[in-house]
Amino acid sequence: MAYQFNDGEVYDGPTITLPDGRVVSGATFTPESRRLYEIEVVPEPVVVAQVTEAVRARDDSGRLVADDKATPEVNEAWVGGKAPKKKAVRKKKSGS
Repeated sequence: MAYQFNDGEVYDGPTITLPDGRVVSGATFTPESRRLYEIEVVPEPVVVAQVTEAVRARDDSGRLVADDKATPEVNEAWVGGKAPKKKAVRKKKSGS
């Protein structure tokens, strides 16, 4: 557990829990002991890779590059080697 003083200063030394539940600083209870307040230790956030939009591959002239059918596992027409999934198209209902 982590503790801090009333003024916000973080304390990481020895602590004593008094019979009434208060936590104070120091190895023994003395007039110099100060009351401590428990603070929540927040773990560092996990960095997640950002999803980028699929981008068409282009050659040096700026023209689009075609997919090479000889390599079915890699799609050379898209940067990263995979084409984006196609969006589902909803069919219109016939009115009556």
